[in-house]
Amino acid sequence: MSRLRLAAIVAVATLAATTAVAIAATPKAGTFKAPKGQIQRGYDLKFTVAKGGTKITNVVANVLEQCAGEDTSRTVTVGPGLTWTVKGGRFSGRKKESADGVTVYTTLKGSFTSATTAKGVIRQESIVAGSTCDTYELKFTAKRG
Repeated sequence: MSRLRLAAIVAVATLAATTAVAIAATPKAGTFKAPKGQIQRGYDLKFTVAKGGTKITNVVANVLEQCAGEDTSRTVTVGPGLTWTVKGGRFSGRKKESADGVTVYTTLKGSFTSATTAKGVIRQESIVAGSTCDTYELKFTAKRG
């Protein structure tokens, strides 16, 4: 087999593999859940996918966070009042909320690997009087219930 032909075969195979990885699925509407063991450093995570599979709402995650200068972690609940857009089976965004001197950044990103399974990461950073508490990026796998 000539080198040129071999190079062409390798290039096509690489392109096919890359394309397969890049494809994400349109999710079915409903509640998706990641129980303990399916969310890193956490107890559970759930969210709702709206009809048509274009929005994620009602995100609630009970996870551990570490605060600067503290030796222990504590459980926090990531707030449900945020909405993320789903486009092409993918979601990504960093939302900012501020109230009473506290600023909270919540990041959710990932993709639907099938119509009933989502994989991604969630993170919450809270800033109070210059001190930061952080969950760090926590991987999850959520399935439609």
